Amino acid sequence: MNPKGKQAGAAAPGCQSKTMKQVPEDVVVGILSRLPVKSLCRFKCTSKVWCNLISDTRFVKMQLNQSIESKRGRCVMDISQSIESETGICVLRPRRFELDYGRLFSGNEVKLVEVDSSFGLKIIDNGWTMHVWDSCNGLLCVYVYPRNIALVNPSTRQTNIILCSHGPKNKPKPQPLLGGFGYDALHDDHKVVVIIDRTMVEVYSLKYCAWSPIGDFPHDSEIIGGGVHVNGVIHWITLYGSESVVSITAFDLSKQEFSRITTPIPQDDYVWLHLLSLGGNLCIGYNHETSYEFLVMEIHGKENSWKRTVLKFIYRSIPFVLDFPRSEEALIISNGCLFIYNHRDKTHRRVNYAEEKLIYGFSYVESLVSL
Repeated sequence: MNPKGKQAGAAAPGCQSKTMKQVPEDVVVGILSRLPVKSLCRFKCTSKVWCNLISDTRFVKMQLNQSIESKRGRCVMDISQSIESETGICVLRPRRFELDYGRLFSGNEVKLVEVDSSFGLKIIDNGWTMHVWDSCNGLLCVYVYPRNIALVNPSTRQTNIILCSHGPKNKPKPQPLLGGFGYDALHDDHKVVVIIDRTMVEVYSLKYCAWSPIGDFPHDSEIIGGGVHVNGVIHWITLYGSESVVSITAFDLSKQEFSRITTPIPQDDYVWLHLLSLGGNLCIGYNHETSYEFLVMEIHGKENSWKRTVLKFIYRSIPFVLDFPRSEEALIISNGCLFIYNHRDKTHRRVNYAEEKLIYGFSYVESLVSL
């Protein structure tokens, strides 16, 4: 993968620096892997050699690991607008604003930059509602009501519609899909899990571009919220009628098997539940009486490793814990604003001062992972 020919940023053809030619290949690759994806996409246009280097699967994985380790991420926040469509139906159309983690923690002025709310998808019509199921390795899994699913790489602007269903207008509307999205490291494959009508389970393989039926979701359970991916496993909060505590149903993407994890939360002792991944750990956030608490599973799969944390600040709306860009600090959406909350010293500070009211958000890392 040693680049030859015209180098990016060269002054003129034939004026290539001899010093650059002497730079070891691993040094060049190491430098490139630390650059933003937007710059790397531009560099691919300079020559076939650069294009081949940056497109190489080994380089793509190296760049992804650099993004994860260096927390080179972005968070996207929604400001919903209820508008009336041409059919007279009131639909939810979010405006999305993006925030760069690098600027957030570098001490520079923080600005929320508005981004394309539909991620460039062409399946959007006048009656759509869209929700990001999850993010993994820089890819987003986007669900568009009623039965459309797409994978998106917001860094490279690639999109891949993996399920697009348009039935006759006079047919009853199908039940919204539930599901999840994650990475199967054993088979080096990104997979989408879909739960149809809360019973039948199907899995999509990005590697083989194919759907396969798995069976039924475990019976006698009620699914609460969307799936969350941690360590090759997708998790859903589930309530089993015969049990007194909240459980988590887990689906191993490699084994394609279901299992259950119990939590210390009584089924009748919560107001609101939210499952998420924080710093690579499974976490449940919930509103308990007058405080917001979250449980972090410090050792994945070990039910005795739940650790409880209580947020110590006044809020009017239920907080939404967005991410842990730093081990001791969390990004939280509450009262329509974005806060950085330090759970060690229990302090918090507001990030955005815009008039818009934030309601929801998600985060992703920059990557070159192809669709």
